[in-house]
Amino acid sequence: MKTLFTNKYLWLAIVALIIGLVYSTQFSRKKKSGREGQSMTKVQKGELIQRSTISGVVTPLKKTVITAPYQGYIRSVFVKLGQNVKSGDPIASVAPTLVAGDTVFPLRAPFGGRVVQLNKANGEYVKASDSVDFIARIDDTSKMFIDANVPELDRVKMKIGLEAIVKASAILDRTYKAVVSELTFAAREQDRYGRTTAVEFPMRLQILDFDEQLQPGMSVIVDIITLKKNNALMLRHEFIGREQNSYFVTLADGKRQKIEVGTQNEEFSEILNGVTEGQAVRKVDFSEISR
Repeated sequence: MKTLFTNKYLWLAIVALIIGLVYSTQFSRKKKSGREGQSMTKVQKGELIQRSTISGVVTPLKKTVITAPYQGYIRSVFVKLGQNVKSGDPIASVAPTLVAGDTVFPLRAPFGGRVVQLNKANGEYVKASDSVDFIARIDDTSKMFIDANVPELDRVKMKIGLEAIVKASAILDRTYKAVVSELTFAAREQDRYGRTTAVEFPMRLQILDFDEQLQPGMSVIVDIITLKKNNALMLRHEFIGREQNSYFVTLADGKRQKIEVGTQNEEFSEILNGVTEGQAVRKVDFSEISR
C-alpha cells in the first residue's frame, strides 16, 4: 500500500514536470517570436525632415509706452485695459498739480492698437518720461512675431521663408505656424566685460495663425524646418550599422549589405542605394561590430 501511494505521487510529479516543460517551451517560442518581430523592419519611403529647435518670445508688430512729458499728476484716464484705440485717440491727461485751472497736457495714442497695460489712475503722481512706471502700454497686434537667437552652428541653415512650428509653454492644446522673416548678418556683441558667452544671431519669425490665446511676452519653443525631403527612402538609425567609413544593413537572411547614407535627422537616415523599398532588415547587434 505504501509503495502504491509513493508511485502515485511520483507519477503526478512526472506529469507536472512534463506540463511545465511544454509550457516553458511554448512561452520561450512566443517570447522569441516577439523579439524577432521587434528586431525586424522594412525599408520605407516617407517625408524626411531636419529641424533646428530654438526658444523665443512673442512680440507684437509695434508697441509703445505712454509717459508724462513732465512731473505731475494724472488728471484723467480716458481708456480701459484691453480697449482698442485708433491713432490720435486720447489716452490720459496730466497737469503739474491737481489744482483746478492748471494747464492740462493731453496724451494720445501714436498708432492704433490695444491697451495691454494700464498702470495709473486719476490723481496719481507721475514722473517725467518714466519708461518703467509708465502710464499705459499700447500694442499693435495686427501682426505677431517671435524674437529669437539662433546658435552659430545653425545660422548657416537659416533662410528667409523657412517654415516653423511654434509651441507656447502656456498653451498646451495647439501649435502655431510661422516663417522666418528677418535674419541678422552679425552675431550679438559680447558683453562689455569680455566674458565668454554663446555666439548667437538674432532672428525674427512671423506667426501666421495666431489667436487671442497667444499674448505678447509669452515664451515659445520653435522648430524651424531647415530641410524637407519628400518620398525619401529611409531607415531608423538602430537598423543601420557602421564600420570605419562605410554603412551596412543586415538583411532578413543574416547577410550584410553595404548601403550609402544621405540626409539624417534625430530618428531616420536617408538610404541612397544598397536596398529597395519594402526590403526587410534586422536591427543591428552593435556588440558584433568590430571596432
